[in-house]
Amino acid sequence: MIPIIVLIVTSVALALSFTVVFIPWLVTGFFSPLVFIMVFTIGNSILLYGVFERRSPLFGKIIWKSANNNAAVSLTFDDGPHEPYTSQILDILARYNVKATFFTIGENAAQYPETVKRIVKEGHEIGNHTYTHDVLPLKLPRYICDQIRRTSDLIEYITGVRPVLFRAPHGWRNPWMNKIVKEEGCIPVAWTLGVWDTDRPGADKIITRTLKGVENGCILLLHDGRGVESKADSSQLVEALPIIIHRITEMGYIFLTLSKLIEEAPKRCQTRR
Repeated sequence: MIPIIVLIVTSVALALSFTVVFIPWLVTGFFSPLVFIMVFTIGNSILLYGVFERRSPLFGKIIWKSANNNAAVSLTFDDGPHEPYTSQILDILARYNVKATFFTIGENAAQYPETVKRIVKEGHEIGNHTYTHDVLPLKLPRYICDQIRRTSDLIEYITGVRPVLFRAPHGWRNPWMNKIVKEEGCIPVAWTLGVWDTDRPGADKIITRTLKGVENGCILLLHDGRGVESKADSSQLVEALPIIIHRITEMGYIFLTLSKLIEEAPKRCQTRR
């Protein structure tokens, strides 16, 4: 999918660059290949940055970290629910009395409604992670709206609670996504630290990457599934999670749901805009 997105963005940048250079040529008769190349390169780079950089302000404000002075961390889990791993994660969180935020895929929620109910019943937060985990920068506004609305409607039907947070698959966005997310009653969020646990690097590496990167106000990205894959394996994260929680607690941090983390410092939340 990345090559396709790059191709589309490059085509847009090419068209914009041609327009910027072509209009002066019509007026003055002057054409500079060097100017064309410079405009194209800069435009293409800016657009790609907006699509792929999760913290980019190019397409609108995005929350990726809380800047409160307290040593607080938010555990967030993407791509679930997926069994048995989501339930195992919930067992661990209950054992350590930690509350987390689960960014749920609608298709997975439909398959495991009882797990979704349990997430809310045990005091955790549910966020919207689209219905099918599609690559959204390639999609038109109506499709994106449908993905978000279907997921929120389903979660509300199952739990009675409508999500107020939205995280795009892979953190990739396009120019109209933020507006749609807000119209659907959600806040667009990203993350501070991802540890690539879906690559299954081993529990020890997941632990090391987490402890090395954690900081005040950190939004930690973990996964209890992998998109809508039926054979996703989060066993390494399940193995690593108790140690991560124990060590982070020893470092003096407290755990908050993502909404609580944001509320702790509403005027100082790290955003890019």
